[in-house]
Amino acid sequence: MQSKNKKENTGITALYCRLSRDDGTESESNSIANQKKLLSQKAKELGLTNTKHYCDDGYTGTNFNRPAFQAMLSDIEMGYVTTVMVKDLSRLGRDYVSVGNYTDSYFPDHNVRFIAVNDGIDSDEGESEIAPFKNILNEMYARDISKKVRSSHRLRGNSGEPLSQPPYGYMKSPENKKKWIIDPEAAEIVKEIFKMTLDGKGSETIARILQERKILVPMAYWQSKGLNRGGKKTQANPYKWCKSTVSKILAQQEYCGDVINFKTFSKSFKNKTRLENDPENWAVFKDVHEPIIDRETFEQVQKLIGKTRRRKPKDENYERNMFCDLLYCADCGRKLWFNIKHDKTDIPFFSCGNYHGNRGTCKSTHYLRADAIEQVVMLELRQLAMFLKDDEETFTELLADKTNKDLLAQKKHRENELQKSVARQKTVENLYERLYEDNISGKVSDEWFMELSHKYEVERMELKSKISALHREISELDGIRENKEHFIRAIRKFMQMDTLTAPLLRELIERIDVYEVKGTGKNRTQQLLIHYKFAGCIDIPEVPNRSNFTQETRKGVAVAYIPKQLTA
Repeated sequence: MQSKNKKENTGITALYCRLSRDDGTESESNSIANQKKLLSQKAKELGLTNTKHYCDDGYTGTNFNRPAFQAMLSDIEMGYVTTVMVKDLSRLGRDYVSVGNYTDSYFPDHNVRFIAVNDGIDSDEGESEIAPFKNILNEMYARDISKKVRSSHRLRGNSGEPLSQPPYGYMKSPENKKKWIIDPEAAEIVKEIFKMTLDGKGSETIARILQERKILVPMAYWQSKGLNRGGKKTQANPYKWCKSTVSKILAQQEYCGDVINFKTFSKSFKNKTRLENDPENWAVFKDVHEPIIDRETFEQVQKLIGKTRRRKPKDENYERNMFCDLLYCADCGRKLWFNIKHDKTDIPFFSCGNYHGNRGTCKSTHYLRADAIEQVVMLELRQLAMFLKDDEETFTELLADKTNKDLLAQKKHRENELQKSVARQKTVENLYERLYEDNISGKVSDEWFMELSHKYEVERMELKSKISALHREISELDGIRENKEHFIRAIRKFMQMDTLTAPLLRELIERIDVYEVKGTGKNRTQQLLIHYKFAGCIDIPEVPNRSNFTQETRKGVAVAYIPKQLTA
């Protein structure tokens, strides 16, 4: 017993607190401050001095993906935590299956003592017969609260009260929060967007114009007004409009003065994911607030959008092109997008997704016909197959040598990244410990502690995930040397099929770097660098009758596609 107490005193006692809006009239007694006070006092009584607070404020009990809770689990996995203490079982969660799994399996498996103060539960005193019933009651409470909230939500929605936040261009009335009024500054931008659409400008063009004029995107605009809205809070460029944002504005019927409720729904009180609802299930109330756009203009724009809306890029067989996600720009490193220009030719092609014409930074489109890349890869794979068939011994030696060189470089890079991440993780842990000590001594307020501790916990979770991924990648790299036989088998499979399918393509090729077209007139060439699975880039020896593939571009200009040769 003495050794056990010694372990508890040296390990962390996790004091977990949680509060959500679902706690209703009990919120005052359940406040984070009161929970921290109660747990600190109880820990002191039990002689548990090495305490650490983990606090989730504003998280429902049916959701276990809470930052502080996940941080606590991370510390448990690392072996830092020996005791977990909560005010009662409902603070841990309100899903009886999940809570039961933690208390009956997870904590015991990790040698963690569990204490629920007000429920009189202490795992050191044996199993609690009342705990399962408490968990069921807690879930029933969450289910009942959810049912009442949904009922109230449905009632308000069917009465015409707007259930969502006002869209860009509107704001809540100071006199009546249930009423939307026009935000003059944002409404002018909405009007301009609709006018530019009627003038024949596309969403991408409109987005570029707004960006050039330094018009704040909706989220940045709301932040500048001190309004708290959901969505991405931080943006590198607050003026960078996306065509999707423009398209969303153009599609919102609310600008005609209407309220539309129940556009989304969730399947159950345990799953908070919002799903798109069928329009037939919407509740539409017309002429509720002052319109920004008249109905005639709105309908005209919808007709234009319907005519110009970009179709999903598909090939002639209406399937996703097999080279999607394999082609990369050799200059900027971004993926190439698959496109179809819907005109008389309808030629599928790839282009750099970071091209500056689309408000990116890449200087060139890196245009590449879809049928051209297929033919080039087919030619190269045939050369590989011929090389393997004619001289398997040399091919295997080249493959082994190349694999070893590439793997050593990749492994070294990942090991360096791992070293940096582990060092940063230790730094974050030290910062947290100092912050905790300053909070206990009164140097740092609880509010400031909560804000900074949340920041550190988020970073630590990200680092933990990154470290785990790097460990996995390094382990995979160690085993790749044995996979050259798999690569050779895939080449032989291609020899038998003499055709290219999506599964076989991804068995053989990791990625393809696409260079910009060089030269003029009849001397236009474009180089492609193929990275093979398990082998990286391979220099194929010159073989008789080897030729490059030449094809006209969409504009009718012939280009010779050349596999790039490696330089020593």
